[in-house]
Amino acid sequence: MLEATVLGPVGATVHGTPVPIKGRLGRTVLAALALACRQPVSVERLIDALWGERPPATARTQVHIQVSKLRASLDRAGAGGAVVTVPSGYLLDCVVDVDEVRRLLLTARAAGDPADTAALLRSALDRWAGTPLGGVTPHLAGAELLRLDELRMCLAEEWIDAEIACGRAARLLPELSALVQAHPLREGLHHRRMLALHRAGRRADALAAFHEARRVLRDELGVDPSRELLALEAEILAVGTPPAATVVPAQLPPRTSGFAGREAESAAIRAAVVRRADAPPLVLVTGMPGIGKTALAVHAAAAAVHAYPDGQLYADLRGADARPAAPHDVLAGFLRALGVPAWSMPATVEDRTAEFRSRTAGKRVLVLLDNAATARQIEPLLAADPGCATIVTSRSVLPEVEPVVRVPLAPLCDEVAGTVLANVAGAARLAEGDGTIAAVIEACGGVPLALRIAGAQLAAYPKLSVAELAARLSDESRRMRELVAGQRSVRDSLDASFRLLDRDARAAMLALAAIGAPTFTGWPLAPVLGVPLHRTGEVLAHLCAMNLLDQAGPGRDGVPRYRMHDLVRAYCRTVGPALDPGALDRLTGWAVALARHAYAGILGTPVGYAVLAETAAPLGPDVAEQVVREPLWWVAADADVLLAVFALAVRGGLPRRAAALLLVLRAPLVRLELYDHGARAAARLRPVAGADPVVRVTAALVTATARMHRSRYADVIAILGEAPVRDVDPALRAEVLTSLGYAYERCGDWHRAVTAVGEAVVCFRKSGNRAGESGCHGTLAALYRDHLGDLGAARAHGKKALRLADAAGEWKTCAQVRLVVVRTALACGDTAAAVRLAGQARALAERNGDLIGQTWCLTAEADALRAHGDLSAARRFADRALGLARRTRRPDAESAALLALASIELAAGDRAAARRIARAALLLQDRFDSPVERVGVERVLAEIECQLPSGAGR
Repeated sequence: MLEATVLGPVGATVHGTPVPIKGRLGRTVLAALALACRQPVSVERLIDALWGERPPATARTQVHIQVSKLRASLDRAGAGGAVVTVPSGYLLDCVVDVDEVRRLLLTARAAGDPADTAALLRSALDRWAGTPLGGVTPHLAGAELLRLDELRMCLAEEWIDAEIACGRAARLLPELSALVQAHPLREGLHHRRMLALHRAGRRADALAAFHEARRVLRDELGVDPSRELLALEAEILAVGTPPAATVVPAQLPPRTSGFAGREAESAAIRAAVVRRADAPPLVLVTGMPGIGKTALAVHAAAAAVHAYPDGQLYADLRGADARPAAPHDVLAGFLRALGVPAWSMPATVEDRTAEFRSRTAGKRVLVLLDNAATARQIEPLLAADPGCATIVTSRSVLPEVEPVVRVPLAPLCDEVAGTVLANVAGAARLAEGDGTIAAVIEACGGVPLALRIAGAQLAAYPKLSVAELAARLSDESRRMRELVAGQRSVRDSLDASFRLLDRDARAAMLALAAIGAPTFTGWPLAPVLGVPLHRTGEVLAHLCAMNLLDQAGPGRDGVPRYRMHDLVRAYCRTVGPALDPGALDRLTGWAVALARHAYAGILGTPVGYAVLAETAAPLGPDVAEQVVREPLWWVAADADVLLAVFALAVRGGLPRRAAALLLVLRAPLVRLELYDHGARAAARLRPVAGADPVVRVTAALVTATARMHRSRYADVIAILGEAPVRDVDPALRAEVLTSLGYAYERCGDWHRAVTAVGEAVVCFRKSGNRAGESGCHGTLAALYRDHLGDLGAARAHGKKALRLADAAGEWKTCAQVRLVVVRTALACGDTAAAVRLAGQARALAERNGDLIGQTWCLTAEADALRAHGDLSAARRFADRALGLARRTRRPDAESAALLALASIELAAGDRAAARRIARAALLLQDRFDSPVERVGVERVLAEIECQLPSGAGR
């Protein structure tokens, strides 16, 4: 383990063995990286630390040299990989003594027992080993020493407070006198020295210390002592005198300007705090950073003050800070407000809580605890009398707090958001924006803090147009820089929550923001973080508890999903590197493996593309089955995630992984009628394909698939004709040839269709894909039957197709092959077999939810029933086919269903109706480009026209 020290001479050890760091520049680089606490440090910051405002011309090169030397020293000591290069600079993975000091400080504040607090703080103070940052440049020391000195003084003051609370005031006096002498302008030390003298029974010395403090402050700073110092002097003088009259505290902050909406939430809070109950009401207001928790709590509390005549207390618990408020200190403030003098203030948290509850017994006091960190922090601050009430706000959901009325806050709707904006900016300013005000509201995402900042900018800068502000905010990369007004910023609000996250949670947020899918589950985090699946659920639950993610309900596969607010996503994308190359490599490998598993589950057959062997991660079957519970619905639910991972692979220079993922998604996307999503992905893949035949063929095949389902068959031939299919594996080549054969058949080029499909048969056989081989024999049967006039060959291919399909067991192939054999049976006059096979195909499509397949099966069954003489049943099936074709927006299927209906009306003797329906089918031909189908419709129409008497049906 690498440990760095900065609270003394700068240095490093690995497992206790010192690492030699040569030169002031080397020690400065180590210290600058260590002080960043595992966050990236830019080259510019390192230049500032090394040379200040006068860097040499070769500064950037020298920084890289120093980092390389540091990395080499650490490598030799056994800490290889501790210095990480990231896009924004360098990051040092180590334990730093100042981090340990901060951890001890937080632990001390949460301890509760002053003796434990004092011991922990003493241990933290003992970590100093001389002057901090020894051996570094004055530029870094000048920038950081003040901060480290302030940390040490803070520790010292809190240690003194804990020692006084333990009743050990007398032993502190020598150290306190030395601290006051060393820091004479630090008023807090004068206060503590007075209090220690007073607690030690040295009243006169305490008053003398006050006069000395007043003299120093007046002589050196020209100011009088603070109210706290004067109040302590008065309390020392007033020992033994009657207490002053009780003052009713009224500590609620002012209401937030621009507040609007939240009527239901405000009513819920008021109803809770004004009701009479056996226990004191407790209301917990929660939500994401900037969502308006404090504004709502103050608004609702102010509306209920009439019910609390004995006072209102307020405390900012600083739950999102590195130093949350200690209950010990908050109770001191409450007790002072309730009339307890400093000289009689109880020492321990337990005693202060008891005194607080005694002082509020029999009274009606309203307490507002803002920005709570944990349940443990607020428990000592709760009044026990049923007449009192407490309102708590927190970024965390605090599930352990009970009983409680919970008021979770969601983003504001657009109408209320517009009101908040108008309240701050002025309605006249918004009127200038025309339609662009909607873009400002959308960019703020219903977050009141963002809306108030945007409104404040419009109010403060009259020359800033609404359109210009909308344009700035629409750029996600600069949105965080724009949402700043003075000391308020959306970034700072989110920063506070982000700092509270552990390493996994922080990395999860960055990864999810990089993926950018609207909703997601936890599986992408497993490869990114390198953790088991169950750990990803824990991370997501924690982020939801912190209100940095929301639950989005179950997806189509029934698995709970989550979403990230747009502002949180924009923030995360500016924080630091999202996915390093290794994480992206693992993520894409998982995505390919899971999509391949889903493909096999949907089609009932494994996929054999050679590119999968090099790109799919080796997942165990239990992992794949945990994630992909319902294959088709998993792809439906996670399509956005998978396509986002595809886009990351394209941008990250992994075109073969992107191609592999798109290949195994092609068939599921078609089943879900999302082939246009695939086409858009293919358009992103083409520019990065280079000379790689697999990537080029994949882009062409997926594009052609979308054109195929738009019935643009000539486009399919043109696209696939340029693909280098000779250079890819048999499985992928077979898919291309099959699509080409179908497109040739639709365009009337029978011989090229037979050649392409015949070659596909050979490729499918080589790759062991019996379902694909079966489909090709079915296509050949149709070609020989309908266009080459060879019924014998058609029957032979049909039998092969049925045998292979049933052996493969893949339902879609079984259904498609049966449709081919139906047409062959009709051509041979075997209408009973045609009706039976069409019914079997329809049942398969219905059982598997294939709406497009059902349309073609119903049309074929209608034709079979018409030929068999059952016109009534034939009409019912044709009507169902027509309805489904229109529902799925397939003009080719709609034309086929209309043609079936026309043939039924013709068989029933209603030639006028047959003519009208056939003409409707002909009109649809302009919406797709199948010359074969147009010829078929025109042939039926010509037959009907010939049989119509002159003038009929016109």
